[in-house]
Amino acid sequence: MNFPDKMPTFSIKTLGCKVNQYETQLMRERLDENGFEEVSLAQEADYFIINSCTVTHKADRDTRNLINHFHRVNPAGKIIVAGCYTEMKKDRDLLYNLPGVTSFVPNREKENIAEILKAPFLPKTIKSPNTESKKSTYIKKFKGHNRAFIKIQDGCNHRCSYCKVSLVRGKSISRNEHEILKEIKKVLSVGFQEIVLTGICLGAWGYDISKETSLSNLLERISNINGNFRIRLSSIEPLYVTDRLIELVCDNKKVCKHLHIPLQSGDDKVLMKMNRPYKIKDFSRLVKKIRRRIPEVAITTDILLGFHGEDEKSFKKTIGFIKKIKPSRIHIFSYSKREGTPAANYTGALDNVAIKERMKKLSSIALFLQHDFAKKFIGKKETVLVENKRERESALLTGYTDHYVRAFLDGPDSLKNRIVTAKIIGFMGDKSAVLALP
Repeated sequence: MNFPDKMPTFSIKTLGCKVNQYETQLMRERLDENGFEEVSLAQEADYFIINSCTVTHKADRDTRNLINHFHRVNPAGKIIVAGCYTEMKKDRDLLYNLPGVTSFVPNREKENIAEILKAPFLPKTIKSPNTESKKSTYIKKFKGHNRAFIKIQDGCNHRCSYCKVSLVRGKSISRNEHEILKEIKKVLSVGFQEIVLTGICLGAWGYDISKETSLSNLLERISNINGNFRIRLSSIEPLYVTDRLIELVCDNKKVCKHLHIPLQSGDDKVLMKMNRPYKIKDFSRLVKKIRRRIPEVAITTDILLGFHGEDEKSFKKTIGFIKKIKPSRIHIFSYSKREGTPAANYTGALDNVAIKERMKKLSSIALFLQHDFAKKFIGKKETVLVENKRERESALLTGYTDHYVRAFLDGPDSLKNRIVTAKIIGFMGDKSAVLALP
């Protein structure tokens, strides 16, 4: 495509996980390096890029709604759909019939977005664009965030029966350690003080490189980088929470005392249908082991409600197990049929009314546990990464502690984007958040 004298413009919208957020930043920087100008979503742009997600039917619907919205506000703009919702032909065929959709960019080609858009014409689906002008494969900043998400791994070798992600992301591939360290040094040099390591199956990093390479190795090397910063793990499957990793979380001052370990169900029968590689007793033993070594650790988790075979007895088991292990936060989501997965052919999924009722019950318990965990820190000093915006309602500074408790602080703007030590003095109204004094 031949552009006029003005810089070609683009807007970009991200749906889904932290890996997608990282890949959006990578696309943004690649476009910036190649003479494109980003404009806000409210402005007209030559290109609207949607970095899509397909983990649930809602994610699919959100992409379609964005396509319709973008075409309505700017009919002349070209809509580029990137990411997971473009990986399967059936999904692409559906999307291509929507007005304004010009081209699809699969996950593996996101870093080539600039070369794709600068080509003489845009094919419907990108296969192998020219990559000669590629300047870098790492990010230098992270727009709109005060924590930098660093992608260290992609894909997943596990085959949970409900999950489409392994189908659209492929097998587990570890990113080069040198590239990861170089990227982290870049974002630290521009002022970031929290690095969030992320991946589709984060704990699998290194397994495809050598037997001696592991996430723990990488954590140690990252922590040896000079500077005042902390490292947080985004999510790690139970299989990969090793004794050595627990020791690192306990002893390394730069590693946040927080582990997000997906559970999905508190009933072995349901876990088996999900093809999850553990039983409840295994998960329970792991939680006990972690807390013996790190008593105040934040353990957060995921629960999937309404899966095939989840009867009332199964749900009560999940409730009972949650009350036993007491996670400090729970991400609750409902089962969504995904074409191409084994579970798409199962029978016995719950209806939406029943799922909503169960979600309401579990959410109430989750809120209590979140509050119960946060009160442990009253009277203690915690480190807080202060965000770059004040809370609108109270005008207070806000941020998250090492233990992933939301904190509010009264202080000057000079504290923004910094890690500060604050004393927790109480709760912030009726929220499961704490009030702190810097």
